[in-house]
Amino acid sequence: MSAQLAESRGLAALFAIDRRERAALLLAFLYFFGLLTSYYMLRSVREAMGVRFGPEHYSWLYTGTFVVMLLAQPVYGALVSRWPRRLFIPAVYAFFLLCIVGFHLAWQVDAWRDAMAPTFYIWLSVMVLFTVSVFWSYMTDIFDESQAKKVFGFIAAGGSAGGLCGAFLTMTFASRLGIDGILAVSFGFLAMALLCSIALGRQAAQASGRRDAAEMEALIGGTSFAAFRLVVQKVPLRWLSLLMILLGVGGGILYLQQGLMVRELFSDDAERAAYFARIDLLTNLLALTLEIFLARWLFLRFGTARLLTVMPLMLVLGFGVLAILPTAFMIALFQVLSRGVRFAFGEPAFASCYTTLDREIRYKGKGFIDTFVYRLSDVFTQWTARGLGLLGVTGIGLYAFGAVMAALAAWVGYRAGRQHEERGRAVALSPAAPAAA
Repeated sequence: MSAQLAESRGLAALFAIDRRERAALLLAFLYFFGLLTSYYMLRSVREAMGVRFGPEHYSWLYTGTFVVMLLAQPVYGALVSRWPRRLFIPAVYAFFLLCIVGFHLAWQVDAWRDAMAPTFYIWLSVMVLFTVSVFWSYMTDIFDESQAKKVFGFIAAGGSAGGLCGAFLTMTFASRLGIDGILAVSFGFLAMALLCSIALGRQAAQASGRRDAAEMEALIGGTSFAAFRLVVQKVPLRWLSLLMILLGVGGGILYLQQGLMVRELFSDDAERAAYFARIDLLTNLLALTLEIFLARWLFLRFGTARLLTVMPLMLVLGFGVLAILPTAFMIALFQVLSRGVRFAFGEPAFASCYTTLDREIRYKGKGFIDTFVYRLSDVFTQWTARGLGLLGVTGIGLYAFGAVMAALAAWVGYRAGRQHEERGRAVALSPAAPAAA
């Protein structure tokens, strides 16, 4: 009886949420749910367009995305510098809502549809990185380091639930709704995310464990190009940038091989979109299960540093298996496993590293790494894979290269996580000290 009581209390502690955090957590959950439902309704369409454009041309799509990211960074930096949080976060989502309206209008002109394929692919690639980066920057600005371990898994579950919802809606209704309907429904879910972001601001000060919670709406200041300087000057950001690049190489090689495989298996765009929707559905189902039952416990038990090694080590294992069994099933399996682990543990752990850094870094530095550096890794991966292919390095050789990059990512992730944990201990020992920079 006593053992059962102890187990019951342990489970209650595992899932317990502080009363003052409940409203903010519910809004954050719904915010991320709406955001990723909108994205996943559009993602399968984007993937089908990318395959139609040609997997061998992914390098050009990623280069175009990278250039757009380079141009957009100073604009985002200007918003963060000159507008308070309650204005610049809704402004980001309002802009992308207007873009959806523009694509809806463009789709009505038959002559423009072919040109929409690469344009839409690049736009959505930019949109998801900016909107998700702003979301996690917002979360790291509200919750402190100790809160992140307890609540980020729950918040991430909102995104996974949204991924499931978006993939399911696409699989079920795409043929009936068509592109027009998908754009309209995704608009509605993104508008829901916008409204939740505004409502969350009213609950943030009450939910936050930060000493400076009352000053959250103060202007961050600085310059439009501060992100470039911060990444060069700040040691933590250099490690996190390197981690992002190495993870991008491993994931990008797996993504490229998947695109080539899908082109061989399916000739119809609708079949390709349905395949990608199934992958998304399984990925988010796995992530949601892990987030509900394991994420909080693993964060509290093992800490950020160890969690940052899980996804890259999964990629190392995957590339080793693919070198022996390079089948379509194995590629799909490790795509689901690596992305599911990344959503459940990797992204919340990566985001938590910013909770011990100052506000300018949380928004500008994190935004720069999540968008510009992430796409830099994509460009590097695709052009490197193309160059290796010209040299005759394919198959096992390419998988070996990906495994080496993933192993390096595991080491860098552990180092970056340890730095974060040391900053957290320093702040805990010196309550009056400002967040580390």
